[in-house]
Amino acid sequence: MQLKIGDVIGAGYLAGISLLLLIFSEQVGAFSAAHSNIAGFCKFALLASYGECLKSRISGGSWKIAHLPLRAFVWGCFGIWISWAFVLIDNGVNGVIGAGLWGGTARPLSLSVWMNIISGYPFAMMFVHYWIDKTIEDGFVWPWHLFGMESTVRWAKIVFISLIVFWVPAHTFTFSLDPHLRVICAAYLSIALGLILSFAARARVSETENKLSTFQ
Repeated sequence: MQLKIGDVIGAGYLAGISLLLLIFSEQVGAFSAAHSNIAGFCKFALLASYGECLKSRISGGSWKIAHLPLRAFVWGCFGIWISWAFVLIDNGVNGVIGAGLWGGTARPLSLSVWMNIISGYPFAMMFVHYWIDKTIEDGFVWPWHLFGMESTVRWAKIVFISLIVFWVPAHTFTFSLDPHLRVICAAYLSIALGLILSFAARARVSETENKLSTFQ
């Protein structure tokens, strides 16, 4: 994969946003606390969309993706959803710990295990995004029609493995941060999500090429 001018622009985009977040971290934190929905939307629209472009660059060789404004809007909505989920999981697990129904040691790890393994929330969220992504690319399809597709089975395997290997430790770190920093960290983790999904795209391309080669 040769370095292109788009790679320089992509690196500059990420570095610029990161620098602004670092310089104005206190202001961003105050704004996030006062307007969590708007902050969650903006962070994911800017950073998760970058993850989409990065996925395209890795799997297809180009930073350009179709319907980028629509995808950014969808990611922004997911940013609101995720900011709600962090509050819900945090308060819910604290309530369970306070009632003596769950151990209070290693609280960030407990929050991460509840979120990724017990609640099933990330899998459901990523499936909704997978369905919306399919709809944007191929047109509307009912979500239950995706269940029997080979690409969905492959996607589910990758997501399930990533939940245990990557997302549990990543969210353990996220929950150890102050609340106003969690959505920022989650937005950066969406870039990792783009990388994970790119492996699924590569596997799909490789499988298609293998099938075609059998007919030659």
